[in-house]
Amino acid sequence: MPASENMLRTEEGRAGGMRAAVDAARHGILAGQAPFGAAIFTEQGELIVAEHNQVRKMLDPTAHAEVFAIRLACRLIDQRTLSGCWLFTTCEPCPMCAAAAVFAGLRHVAYGASVEDAQEAGFSELQLPSRQIFDRSGDEIAVYPGVLRQECRALFDLPK
Repeated sequence: MPASENMLRTEEGRAGGMRAAVDAARHGILAGQAPFGAAIFTEQGELIVAEHNQVRKMLDPTAHAEVFAIRLACRLIDQRTLSGCWLFTTCEPCPMCAAAAVFAGLRHVAYGASVEDAQEAGFSELQLPSRQIFDRSGDEIAVYPGVLRQECRALFDLPK
């Protein structure tokens, strides 16, 4: 693969991207947050930010890992959108987070655990697959489900 190609386009590269989200989720768990993490990479595969869920800390029901990461990434690159960037999230994005990814211009979304996995672990999730939101956006968004799924599901079993 030429050096100019993005390693995130490979299965191995996506696993590496997901590890950044998993590490962020673990930091969040240690901080007393829910076990969800997200990481955003540039189109070239450089990490911009990795964040965890901040709902409990901020007393903000919208401070999901994905939303928090999108907000911070936009500030860090001083842009209103993240056009062409990649979102890695340890769990399939909820409808709010999927819509935020669309509005942010993300074109690649990889997730580990599914909404069903989160529900089985006792989390309250809306039964609306992120794929439906991405498909209705009118944008071409590549979705990579099940990246490091078992490792992401295992986050639900860690002490909270």
